[in-house]
Amino acid sequence: MLRSSWVNLLLSFSFLLHNAPLVEANFFSRILSFGNDEEKPPQPSGARQASGAMGKVGSIIAFDKGVLMAHLANNNRIPLIGVGVGNAPRHHVSALVAEAVQDDKRVRLIDTSHASGNEELVAEGIIAGAERLGQDEKLEVHVVTKVWYTYLGYERTKISVEESLKSFEVAIHHPKVNLRIHVLLHWPKCFDNIEWMNCAGEEEAMDPMVKAAGPDPTKDPENAWKESWKYLEELYLSDKYPVESIGVSNFHLHDVEKMDRFARIHPHVLQVNLWNLLYDPMLVDYCHKHRIHLQVYNAMHGTVVNARRAPHALHHLQKVSNDLTTSAGLPVTPAQTILAWLVQHGVSVIPRTSKLTRLEENSGVVLSAIPALNDEQVEIVANAVEAYLSGEDMEKDIHVSVTFHAISHDIMLYWLGSDGSETRIDHIWKGETFDEVTYPNHRFRTYNAYNKDEYVDHVIDVNFGEHKNIHVEL
Repeated sequence: MLRSSWVNLLLSFSFLLHNAPLVEANFFSRILSFGNDEEKPPQPSGARQASGAMGKVGSIIAFDKGVLMAHLANNNRIPLIGVGVGNAPRHHVSALVAEAVQDDKRVRLIDTSHASGNEELVAEGIIAGAERLGQDEKLEVHVVTKVWYTYLGYERTKISVEESLKSFEVAIHHPKVNLRIHVLLHWPKCFDNIEWMNCAGEEEAMDPMVKAAGPDPTKDPENAWKESWKYLEELYLSDKYPVESIGVSNFHLHDVEKMDRFARIHPHVLQVNLWNLLYDPMLVDYCHKHRIHLQVYNAMHGTVVNARRAPHALHHLQKVSNDLTTSAGLPVTPAQTILAWLVQHGVSVIPRTSKLTRLEENSGVVLSAIPALNDEQVEIVANAVEAYLSGEDMEKDIHVSVTFHAISHDIMLYWLGSDGSETRIDHIWKGETFDEVTYPNHRFRTYNAYNKDEYVDHVIDVNFGEHKNIHVEL
């Protein structure tokens, strides 16, 4: 079922696509425009099918040396596929980053924050990865870091950013690294109604030097972040550091709209969770009009990691993934399908992981090779994601249809449980057939109707939406 919020979102995107010709960033458009055939930078296998050679989806995506890049409003760029290490165990961070940038994964965007306290480890990992690659030219890597809400206010933000830049300094000046930095405000303020935030306690625990530098941001929450933004504007305009863009994270529409009244520079990047993307079309509309690039974090949280929350949605996602697997010639999982759905529509993804296997599965190489989803698949993925987020499963399930043919004898058909138990389904007369609806990998047993010592076991080895004929000869 196409839910009403997604219908509204589609209408919003359709309106934007047809009524904003001067704006290049058409989030969720289905337009593929191909660049000049004379210049084609190296690209992953399947890249032409996924996003076009020099691929431009909604006129904001392009390949550069096999890396999908989004062009920002300031004519700088940012990779579309990254990895989040903000919550990764400290002892994994450097190795994880070094592995991520290798050519078999080609991740060129690392997401972290000042509050994570691991920026030096990120820098070490980037250097180690660049040295391992051993290429002549510098390795271009982008890092997103963020200013925590206890550091809001001009002077406090300055302290936070300067500490971050000092942590990255070794990578900034390394001869094999071209580090590009994106600085965001992590939150507009501390929220007393968010359970894990402890506004008074965190302020009390702040370093006295930071407290002395600027006022408590909780005392003037509506203006503290504005002062922070003024500092980020000055940082960006100074050219002192390789700051590609400035932006915000977890800001609502009413927050970013306030920038119309005081900001010299609109955010280049807005980092949100998947819920905002689906349920806040007005925020997406605003980003479109102001060419603010969207990044999504926690794309897997609340979706396929909670498969039982919406089993019908999972089955539909598996069907799309199976179809993409057939087209791509490589295995595509439901998680990869969701990430590809976002990337192919110009939205950056920064899935978090501390496992090298997941790092490879969600890497730039793999996601760039997934073929473009057609309109029907886009709608299915959107409905499935919404089902996960809302907790209301899709109304219709999707199955495997099986036809049992009794060829040589009358047979009795049983379904086999995972514990070996048998559930009788039907008696099928010789020469007749029986149609059953089931799921992949379910098992059945057919007996000779008059001799239970004669039987055959059957495993349903086809995918969702497919049909299987089973001819039973005993």
